[in-house]
Amino acid sequence: MFSKRILNILLILNLPSFIISAPLTSDDATCPNLGGTNEPLIDYNVVLKTDATNYDSVVKNHFEMLEKCLQRERHNVHELDFSSIKDNNNVIFDFSVKGMIAGYTTKFTKSFVENYLSKLNDVAIVNENKVIEDPFENEVVEQAPLVRRAERPADKMPNLDRIDQENLPLDLKYIYPDSAGAGVDVFVVDSGIFLEHEEFQGRQGKTVVEKTFCNNPADENGHGTNVASIVGGKTLGVASNANIIGVKITGNNCPLSSQNIINGITYVMQQKANDPGRKIVLNLSATSTDSAVGEAASKAVEAGIHFVVGAGNRNLDACGFFPGKVETVVTVTASKISNNQDWITDWCNWGKCVTLFAPGENVPIAGIGSPSEITSGTGTSLSAPHVSGAIALILANSDLTPEQSKAELLRIATKDKIQGLGFRPTANVLLRVPSPTNNH
Repeated sequence: MFSKRILNILLILNLPSFIISAPLTSDDATCPNLGGTNEPLIDYNVVLKTDATNYDSVVKNHFEMLEKCLQRERHNVHELDFSSIKDNNNVIFDFSVKGMIAGYTTKFTKSFVENYLSKLNDVAIVNENKVIEDPFENEVVEQAPLVRRAERPADKMPNLDRIDQENLPLDLKYIYPDSAGAGVDVFVVDSGIFLEHEEFQGRQGKTVVEKTFCNNPADENGHGTNVASIVGGKTLGVASNANIIGVKITGNNCPLSSQNIINGITYVMQQKANDPGRKIVLNLSATSTDSAVGEAASKAVEAGIHFVVGAGNRNLDACGFFPGKVETVVTVTASKISNNQDWITDWCNWGKCVTLFAPGENVPIAGIGSPSEITSGTGTSLSAPHVSGAIALILANSDLTPEQSKAELLRIATKDKIQGLGFRPTANVLLRVPSPTNNH
């Protein structure tokens, strides 16, 4: 039964887009109803205002109102087979994680949101759920195969070569702790992973696609495979022994939206809630202007998840996008080597919300054309997994909190090497992985 405060508000509503339904309780309470209007239904992401003392009561009262008053079916997105949903208009997609975050995506009329829902004391955020056009912002993948070797070809992987040393020139080696991220779970919230690729075969760590919010779990555009290979690929990866766990949030006929970003984040939160002792890194490449995405990211870090995101590729202030503007996440932008110097790339986002730089131009990556395809790509989506892999290297030998791992990244990072900042003021900090002699 929902609270008397909500009942009283419902009783005094007198909006033309609402009609009165049957009484909800024995108190003869009435509800706003979305029927009987020509106003279109719009997808909204809603985050509820909860804390440790009121979580259960807020969730109970609010969802009871939605289910009973608006006659909506409620489904837990972390357990839902999305292919089973035939009519999105009558569904509440609940992305709540008990004690961590409470919220959902469903359809309302604009007037219902403006005149009623947004005014409720238990609603923290209500934003329209929008499809993110060009979600990876025209990142470039060049179909230029590289020479494969039995050992790590550092001369063909300047990205890895750069992050294990302070100064240029490159020494044609990639040196890292022997643990190589063993025991750490890196969730790649992206487009899926091409599991048959050679980069994911014969690894100590597992590679799986654990959850999809689309109908097809396969990686249809290759982006998630690109990212995963940098995190922990057998020869291309920063942390080759880390577990790589795919969570698919976009693909063909599955456009990326803020809803699916939130679903992906909260799915990882649910895994942390199920096993609080797990060492979890969340890698995300997509950005959004929806503050609900930022709230989900903030709650994920509070839950103990080490959260890494690409800053974006629009040559804009990274503070204009979520979750990069959330202070507790690690926001990564892109560097390149030119004339034996480190430079900011021409196209990457920048500003005070950026935590550090990592290689992001002409990065060797696994492709989806065949199990042996190696291509190269450009974008902050490829900078971020370098950092996720580095955090896995750190966590394999420690039990640091997200705040502590971020501080450690900054402590061991290479300072004051990036050229070209000029009108794009950004912390002059370049990723450096922990050395084998610097284990925790």
